[in-house]
Amino acid sequence: MLRNAISHFITENPEHMPLPPLMDLTLVGGWLLIGAILGYIIHQLVRSQQAKSFDQRMAQADSLAEETISKARKDADTIRVQAEKKAEEYDEKKQKMMVEFEEKLLTRQEKLDEKMEKVEQEKTYYKKKQEEIDVIRQDQITKLEEIAKLSHDEAKSELFAMIESQEQKEIKQFIEKFAHLKKEEADKEGAEIISRVLPRLVSDIVDEYSTATVDVPTEDFKGKLIGREGRNINFFERTTGVEVIVDDTPLCVKVSSHDSEKRFVASETLRRLIKDGRINPHHIERIYGEVVGGLGEILTEKGKEALHMLNIPMMKPEIVKYIGQFYLRYSYGQNLWEHSIEVARIAEAIAAEMNIDPVMAKKAGLLHDIGKVIAATGESHTQVGADALRKLGIHDIIINAAESHHYDIPMTHPISWIVAAADAISASRPGARFNTSELFIEKMTDLEKLISSVHGVTKVHIMQAGRDIMVYVDPNQIDDKKLTETMKDIATKVEEQLDYPGIIRISTIREQKLVEFLR
Repeated sequence: MLRNAISHFITENPEHMPLPPLMDLTLVGGWLLIGAILGYIIHQLVRSQQAKSFDQRMAQADSLAEETISKARKDADTIRVQAEKKAEEYDEKKQKMMVEFEEKLLTRQEKLDEKMEKVEQEKTYYKKKQEEIDVIRQDQITKLEEIAKLSHDEAKSELFAMIESQEQKEIKQFIEKFAHLKKEEADKEGAEIISRVLPRLVSDIVDEYSTATVDVPTEDFKGKLIGREGRNINFFERTTGVEVIVDDTPLCVKVSSHDSEKRFVASETLRRLIKDGRINPHHIERIYGEVVGGLGEILTEKGKEALHMLNIPMMKPEIVKYIGQFYLRYSYGQNLWEHSIEVARIAEAIAAEMNIDPVMAKKAGLLHDIGKVIAATGESHTQVGADALRKLGIHDIIINAAESHHYDIPMTHPISWIVAAADAISASRPGARFNTSELFIEKMTDLEKLISSVHGVTKVHIMQAGRDIMVYVDPNQIDDKKLTETMKDIATKVEEQLDYPGIIRISTIREQKLVEFLR
C-alpha cells in the first residue's frame, strides 16, 4: 500500500527526484527518509484537496451571486412595470377628474348665463311697466289739473296755506313740544355719555406749578452741590436763571422758577450733573450747554411719547415738534401737554359712545390747542392754530375743531362739539387750573420784558417770586461807569410801571469771558 502511494506521488509529481534504492540506505536512515517523504507526500495531497474544495466553493458562490443578481433584476423589472402601470392609471384618473370638473364649470356657467338673461328680461319688463305707470300717473295729474283748474304746485301751495291758516297754532305747539322732547332726550343722552366716559379717565392734579423736585443719591451730595462758600450753587443759579432750594427734605432738592422752560432745562442739567458725579463751574456750564442744545430733540421725543400714549400713527415732523412744545407750556397752571392728552382721551371716549370716528376725535382733541405754542402776544390761538394746520394739510374736521372750540366760528361737524365739551371737562375739573398762578406768571413775564427793554441788558433771571432779580449786561456796551446808571434806569422803570410788595433786590452782572486755545 505504501509503495502504491509512493508510485502515485512520483507519477503526479515528476519534477521531484526519484527515490534512491532502499537497499543502498542504512536501515535507520532509510526509515527516516521514508517517513519524511511520506509526510511531504501527505502534506501535498492535503493541500491539493483543499485547493480543489476551495475552487468548488468559489464556483458555488459565483453561481449563487449570479442567481441573486438575476432575481433582483427580475424583481426590479416587476416593480418598474407595476409603477408604470399605476402612474398610467393615476394619469387616466386625473384626466377624467379634470374633464368632469370642466363639464361642471361649463354647466354652471350656462346656468348663470340663463339666470342673467332672465334677470335682464325681467328688468326690461319692469322698466317698461314703470314707464307705463308714469304715463298713466301723469295723465291722471293732467286730468285732475283740468278739473280743478289748478296746477300741481298751485294745489300743493293752497293746501299748505289752508292747513297753516286753520291749524297754525296747533302745528306750532306740536313743533315746540317735539323740539322740547328731543332737547330733553339729547340732554339726557349727553349726560349719560359723559357720565360713562368720565370714570374711565384718570387725571393728575397739579399741586405745584413753579417748582420741580430733583432726587439726590445721598444727603452728602447736597453739600457737594452747594460747594465751598456756595460757589457751585451760585454759579448754577446764575447760569440757569433758577433758584435751587436745599432744605431738610431728605434725598431731594427743588428747582424754582416761574418760567417752565428754564425750570425744565435747569432740572435736566442738575440730573445729568448728579449722574456724572462732578459738580463744578466748568461742568455746570458744559452740561447746561448740552441740555440747551438738545432741547429740540427732547421735545420731539415728548411729542412722539404723546402719540404713543394715545396710539396715534406717526404724524409729520412739524406736528410732532409742536406737540412736544406743549410740554413746556402752561395755561392757568395746567400743563398743556397733559391737558391735550386728556382732551384727546375724553373726545375719543365720547365719540365712541356716539358711534363717531374715535380716531379723528382723538387727533382733533390732541391738536385743538396747537395755536398756543405758535401765536404771539395778542393773537388768537384758535385762528393761528387753524392756519398752521391748514398749511400742514390736516383734515378739515380737525381744523374746524381747533378753530371753533372757543365758539369763535360755527362748528361744522359733531367732532367739533365733542372737542369743545372735552376741553371744558378737562379745564373745569377740580385742581386742573389756578387762575392766580397764571396771573403770577404773566406778572413775572411782564417784569422780565420790562427789564430786558433797558439798553445793554442781555439776560434777566427772576427768582424769589420777583424779589430777587439778576441782570446780565453786555460788557461791550456797558462799562463800569455806566453800570450804576443802568441799575438806576431799571429801578426807575420797575417803580413806575409795576406794583410789587416788599423789597426787590437787583443784582447787575457785567462779565467778560475770554477763551483762548493754545496749540
